[in-house]
Amino acid sequence: MADATAPVLTTAAVTVTTDRMGRLYAVIPDDVARLLTVASHQGIDPEARGIFFESDAHPANSWATATVRTIFEAVLSSPLSAEDVHTWGLNLYRKHDGGTLYGFIVGESGWDPDTRWWRDPDHTRDLCVRGNASIAPADRRALAGTCTF
Repeated sequence: MADATAPVLTTAAVTVTTDRMGRLYAVIPDDVARLLTVASHQGIDPEARGIFFESDAHPANSWATATVRTIFEAVLSSPLSAEDVHTWGLNLYRKHDGGTLYGFIVGESGWDPDTRWWRDPDHTRDLCVRGNASIAPADRRALAGTCTF
């Protein structure tokens, strides 16, 4: 995916909400979600069984990393972060320039704001970013600033 043609995400385009069980969701435009979903699957063996598999590390200056940083900023600036920033995993992001979002990232068409639940998950898998978006903190030297899912 070429950075020049990839959509640019702004914090204003991110809706930060919770589902019926209080879990965090960052709802983003579908075109961004589709590309971020592809990025979240890069490097993961499609035959792998289980859930603890990490994507390839996306470089610090990549579109995927910039997009995840925008999502982190949107979460941190939302009223929900005042409630529970530690739970979302971003409490160290401002201090150490890295962290993990313990929440979900989904495209607008895959989220029902009225029911606060997934909309047709079987047909909107391309809008569901896999795993927890993470940015390696500054103390990780060679990996600092890289993004994984």
